Amino acid sequence: MIVIAHAGDWLVSLLYLVPIVVLLAVLGVAALRERRRQRNEGPDEAGSA
Repeated sequence: MIVIAHAGDWLVSLLYLVPIVVLLAVLGVAALRERRRQRNEGPDEAGSA
């Protein structure tokens, strides 16, 4: 028989996961913005930073 933990135990565990998810989301948004910026600049302007 599978024992399922109390909902409070799951909520406490999820609190540890929230900062990791936020960090991954920020990194993902930054990567998308950088890729979009490089695409809009064109090949001759991309290396002039």
